Amino acid sequence: MPTSVPNNSTNGKSLQQAEATFLPPPHKYDSALGRLRHLLFGRALPTSGGGHGKLPVFLALPIFSSDTLSSNAYATEAILGVLLLTAATTSALHFLIPIAIGISLLMATVVASYRQIIYAYPDGGGAYPVTRDSLGVVPALVAAASLMVDYVLTVATSVASGVAAIITAAPSLQPHLVMMCYVGILFIMFLNLRGVKEAGWTFAGPAYLFIASILATIVAGLFGMAFHTAHMSAAVAQGTEYQQHAVSMNAAIHGVQAVGLYALLRAFSMGCTALTGVEAISNTTPLFAEPHASNAAKTTMIMGVLAVIMFLGLSYLTVKFGINGQFLDQSKSNYQSVVGQVANTAWPPALHWMFYVVQYSTAAILIIAANAAFAGFPQLTSMLAKDNFLPRQLANIGDRLSYANGIVLLCIAACALIWVFHGIVDALLSLYAIGVFTSFTLAQIGMVRRWWRQRNPGWQVSLAVNALGALATGAVTIIIGVSKFADGDIISPYFHFGKYEPHYGAWLVIVLVPVMVIMFLRIHRHYGELTQELALERLEVVIPRHNTVLVLVSRVHRGIVEALNYARLTSDDVRAVYIETDPGKTAAMKESWNAHVSDIPLVIMESPYRSLVGPLLRYIDAVQKERSDDVVTVILPELVSRKLWHTLLHNQAGPLLKLALLNRRDVIVTNVRYFLEH
Repeated sequence: MPTSVPNNSTNGKSLQQAEATFLPPPHKYDSALGRLRHLLFGRALPTSGGGHGKLPVFLALPIFSSDTLSSNAYATEAILGVLLLTAATTSALHFLIPIAIGISLLMATVVASYRQIIYAYPDGGGAYPVTRDSLGVVPALVAAASLMVDYVLTVATSVASGVAAIITAAPSLQPHLVMMCYVGILFIMFLNLRGVKEAGWTFAGPAYLFIASILATIVAGLFGMAFHTAHMSAAVAQGTEYQQHAVSMNAAIHGVQAVGLYALLRAFSMGCTALTGVEAISNTTPLFAEPHASNAAKTTMIMGVLAVIMFLGLSYLTVKFGINGQFLDQSKSNYQSVVGQVANTAWPPALHWMFYVVQYSTAAILIIAANAAFAGFPQLTSMLAKDNFLPRQLANIGDRLSYANGIVLLCIAACALIWVFHGIVDALLSLYAIGVFTSFTLAQIGMVRRWWRQRNPGWQVSLAVNALGALATGAVTIIIGVSKFADGDIISPYFHFGKYEPHYGAWLVIVLVPVMVIMFLRIHRHYGELTQELALERLEVVIPRHNTVLVLVSRVHRGIVEALNYARLTSDDVRAVYIETDPGKTAAMKESWNAHVSDIPLVIMESPYRSLVGPLLRYIDAVQKERSDDVVTVILPELVSRKLWHTLLHNQAGPLLKLALLNRRDVIVTNVRYFLEH
């Protein structure tokens, strides 16, 4: 819309003093690369369009809750996998439902606690700002590092699990596991670079289809058991047998002895992967539509209710159907996940197509689950960058109002993890949960201290909720640490794809988090030292009295003449430097120089080894020794072609020379560009 421009002559403003509103509109993409970027990622959004990415609840749920909801695809399986490896199926199934109930109660506690955090910190950030404000810098950095590790694991594990679900329905794709994981991660990165809201519209359909298909499968399974349908009779009979075996207390005690307390703790810790992603909403509260805190809290509650119903329902049907260990070896042709076996049993032959709906929607939600991390990780790293604990580039907002650098960094880290662990879900799950529960615990302790310090109306209830959350998550953190720490010595025969894969265990995360905290502190110290060195109070004004300008020339042409003309404007001491890499051309160069340039001396530096950098550096050393009050300006003429591919046809020595001069004190490098018209 055209706007009227005030008469600058009346207010005395010059063009240099004019406000930004008087400047020409931003330059449009006009290069081939720019048009491609515009096509792939969409039109750049102005800073004033920050409301573009605000999400209503129905879009926020699939984006930020997909991690927690999708964990139902592997949480029950993770519990059962540990139990089946240490005991018979009968003994193992005794403990699945009690463990699932314990994890569900923990889920309810954590959800209630994070609703408190959302209202207390509506600007987002989750555990990091809570811990920073209440417990100090180092605990906050521990929480942030734990969350960052968890986000990377979330992306890798979710995508790997989604690919595993696809392999369940199409075993012939198994050899392409790692490449399929890479494609999934890159796809989600691409959508997030386009913007959070665009990703929400893309993921909403598959996410709601997964929720509906799992809930429908639970209902179908319960209905089939209630009416003893023919297709389910064998499964119900087997489940009844297991149930009868566990009636007595003696049987339960015998089951504990058969499974072992350590195995039960380890099964519980593996099942706690069901809670991953609970904090994602609190980290991204500013991305919700107004009132954003209320909408974020509402979304957290919906997520918690759905997650508990789905987790308990699948665990109950797993026991009732007597699910076997078919999921223990992904390399076998008959591999089928626990969710796949439940769906295969729950749906009658006439509706067996629902099995494929469940499998492919599970694969979709697992891959989509990584999107929650792509929303939370950049937000967290941007806060750390603003506090000078990470490179400041991570705080930059991209064209589409997203933290593009953080999104790309997360993609690279997740792909690296897939490469290291070959996309094996179990190997990745062995690292899971301890990081996120560490951040859970620190956040709850921080909130307890906050309520105790502020004592606002109703603080007692809030403190009690967060105190309960701190005790619960703290206990679970200890259980996870104890039960997983020894996993580094275990060689697991499942999920091995033809070879044994080691569990790297929780010790890897326990070591990585302190290393990251040390890195954060060193970065912060660097920025602090930089600020002190650049402070104006320490400024020592030393104005050089002389400027020696060196123009690097290869032959005499229009571009060189333009560079020389610019050099004449900057100093009365201009010298042209010719690096002699081919002595046979030197005579012609002298003749051309004398014919077209007479007022600037030509310095010829011999280079018997055909190097450009070495002779130039030696000559600069000689120039700097001539005077103590001298600054040296090196002018590099640079050709610019109208077409990108033309650049490949010309010798590009400029970047190499600039890199060589990067750390030279009192040396200024200037590019004088000359443009080709065709």
